[in-house]
Amino acid sequence: MAKVITIASGKGGVGKTSIGLNLSLSLAGSGYKVCLFDADLGLANVNILTGLFPEAGLAEVIQKKTTLADIMIRDYNGIDIIPGSSGVEKLADLTRSQAADLVRAFLDLAAYDYFILDTSAGISAQVLSFCRASQEMVLVATPEPTSLTDAYSLLKVLSKQGPMPRVRVIINQVQTAASARKAYTKLKKTVHRFLKMSISPLGIVARDTNVPIAVVSQIPFFLLFPDTPASRCIRSAALKLARDFRRDEDIPVEAFWDQCLSLLAGPEEPAQEASIQTLQASGTSSERLQGNPGVLDARMAVLEEKMSLILEEVSQIKSLLGKDSGPDQRRGAFPNIPEPGSHEKVLDFEAWVAKRQAGVSSENS
Repeated sequence: MAKVITIASGKGGVGKTSIGLNLSLSLAGSGYKVCLFDADLGLANVNILTGLFPEAGLAEVIQKKTTLADIMIRDYNGIDIIPGSSGVEKLADLTRSQAADLVRAFLDLAAYDYFILDTSAGISAQVLSFCRASQEMVLVATPEPTSLTDAYSLLKVLSKQGPMPRVRVIINQVQTAASARKAYTKLKKTVHRFLKMSISPLGIVARDTNVPIAVVSQIPFFLLFPDTPASRCIRSAALKLARDFRRDEDIPVEAFWDQCLSLLAGPEEPAQEASIQTLQASGTSSERLQGNPGVLDARMAVLEEKMSLILEEVSQIKSLLGKDSGPDQRRGAFPNIPEPGSHEKVLDFEAWVAKRQAGVSSENS
């Protein structure tokens, strides 16, 4: 039984893998048993950040060349790591027998408090399935407009595919608290307006000159610089997760995989996409369209539907970006970094927004 959390992002380069790895280490340092699964489609980013390069991964387990227990990296500073390798990409092509074998392999794992998945960036079938099968999703974004729009796009796709996990947001690479609040508020307002779902803040991670040094050293910054601003932010986010930890919400890890593989095997093709593919498969040429008004009408209907969706998307992105969407260019020391062991000081965007709105109302009265 474990709390299953997927770390995801709309675009690459926002520090998702670093957040997942260091958050896992912080939870382990608080006494929790943690397993981190590197599900980044063979890019092995966790390996790069730790300097660990196993000879086998999930692909070899699927091929029955080795076992899940044999490929695991045990007790790396308190956490276990499952290297995904190219096996993650093969999950969508598993036969029923292979899927059943993989689920059974997870039955033999030790019990964990947290099972954390570091996924690829974007909206691949694997990423969407991991998110939907998880209890919680930690969405990592930066204050940059492109990061926020891609984060919103990921949530939009997920919201159209059925039940959502609990979504919590970490704003990474933050220069000032104001820029983090501004970024989160824009994302939250757009999500609330267009998606009819809720998100909540998990915390922030300050832009920190020690983080690139840790990457080059292949030692996680939480271990190499435990008192640096980024580490204190990670510790605060981990404490917030731990504060909300409830054993009665845990699920067996094998049940997560069963659900995840079912989602990969079963998505239905959207009607408009099916129409396009049917027309393409029929080899429809311009001459045939001119002689077949029914086919032409069908294609025009599909194009109109796609154009409507594009216009809606543009409207939503404009709403998200606003007129003053540029990144906060102010420099200087990062204020209000939470001190170690004080989860009460985690930056609470919701409370800040409510307090500010109350202040504006009093000024206008």
